Amino acid sequence: MIKVNENKKPSVKLIKHYIKDLSFENPQSINENNLENNNNNNLSQNMSFIHSSYENSFFSVVIKFACECSSKQNGNKLFVLELDYFGFFKIIDDNTHSQTELAKKGVKLILPFVQSVIKDVTNKGGSTPISIEEVNLDLIKD
Repeated sequence: MIKVNENKKPSVKLIKHYIKDLSFENPQSINENNLENNNNNNLSQNMSFIHSSYENSFFSVVIKFACECSSKQNGNKLFVLELDYFGFFKIIDDNTHSQTELAKKGVKLILPFVQSVIKDVTNKGGSTPISIEEVNLDLIKD
């Protein structure tokens, strides 16, 4: 018999997560901070992941996010955001996992927190709010 709604036990448990480093700069003058500038922009984003192993089935993942936004109209910077977000995890099953598999599982667990921080900071930073919708975790390789 096939169990359709069977809940699979998670293989990784999130123990702790927090902002490790956060920098936000909005260098616009009051005259530049307007809807026309903020909605007509060039956006450059970069995200990377750092996996570290610890003893006794523990590991960590740091998501490093950097974003720079500039006006298409005059090329001036609208804002710069850099975020390092740390997650600490415990492997709770007996299976063997590669670093890549663990990094993907860790990123999946802390990514909603990263997305929330980015959206909140950019929204309250007086410029263009940024939302990260989808992250292709298949790009994480050994």
